Amino acid sequence: MMKQRIDTLDFLRGFALLGIIFANITLIILPSSVQSNYFWSQILNYAVHERFFIIFSFLFGIGFYIFMTRAVNRGDKSTALFIKRLIVLSIFGLIHQFFQLGEALLPYALFGFILIPFYRIKPKINFIITVILLILAVLLGGSYFMILPMFLLGLCMGQWGVFENITAHQKAFRIVQISSLCLLPAVLFIQYLLMEENGQIDLAGAISAPVVSAFYVTTLTLLLRHDMIQKLLTPLKYIGRMALTNYLVQTALILTASSLFDLKGHVHQTTLMNIAFIILIIQMIYSTIWFQYFKIGPMEFIWKIATYGKLPERYKTNANHSKLLQER
Repeated sequence: MMKQRIDTLDFLRGFALLGIIFANITLIILPSSVQSNYFWSQILNYAVHERFFIIFSFLFGIGFYIFMTRAVNRGDKSTALFIKRLIVLSIFGLIHQFFQLGEALLPYALFGFILIPFYRIKPKINFIITVILLILAVLLGGSYFMILPMFLLGLCMGQWGVFENITAHQKAFRIVQISSLCLLPAVLFIQYLLMEENGQIDLAGAISAPVVSAFYVTTLTLLLRHDMIQKLLTPLKYIGRMALTNYLVQTALILTASSLFDLKGHVHQTTLMNIAFIILIIQMIYSTIWFQYFKIGPMEFIWKIATYGKLPERYKTNANHSKLLQER
């Protein structure tokens, strides 16, 4: 009945945030000019841009299914609660827009309202709609057009219970992984041709991004079947467990670095990438420490209280238990 948190999804959220900061840092700082570095330009074009945004959108769809299903199982008014959740997210997004134009929270909230009726539709029908919308999104150049099909794909995976029982679906993960790996040379070559020969940057990224993202998700999910990999990537799980907090903190730390080091003028691309690395290390450290003392991130906590209008019972229980221990 989905009472337990699915760790793999936290790892994937953390992984998505790793890529998002490299894609966003230039857009947040908006320097007057950037001295490009060939290595970083190629990495960003072929391995980063669009890819992690798609993964984050996909995970939102799974999160939607989990939220609704748990609410139904508790006997709560699932649709009303999710609408409240989206309203709060849209407020976060509106505020965040002042600091990062083109941020994801507000469009996620808006597309989230469209997602609600699909919860009661059979997964096979949802999957067919996903494929149709995905093709249209690619033809339209990706970006925000990718949000709804990725939401729906995540919903389908939730309806099929893919991440609840990865072992049972391991063969399917392997098939998608190998298929996407085989397609990578072709889609990346098409991206190269469209970008370099025709200057169709948006279409180029949209064609390759779903294939690259599928390879990332399936590969990481399969790697996480090994305990050693899970232990090695534990900081990634903690970053993803408070994904909303870390997404917003990334913006705050990037703007702080911009102010401290005067990055609004001419800046080297390598400098921006180094700052992104440092911010990620900082986030790994404080996220790991945070979850030694708390069960939920600070912004996630506010989001939950605003959604339910009160502190959920399970957190009251935890708080009361801690208080009793202190009194003893």
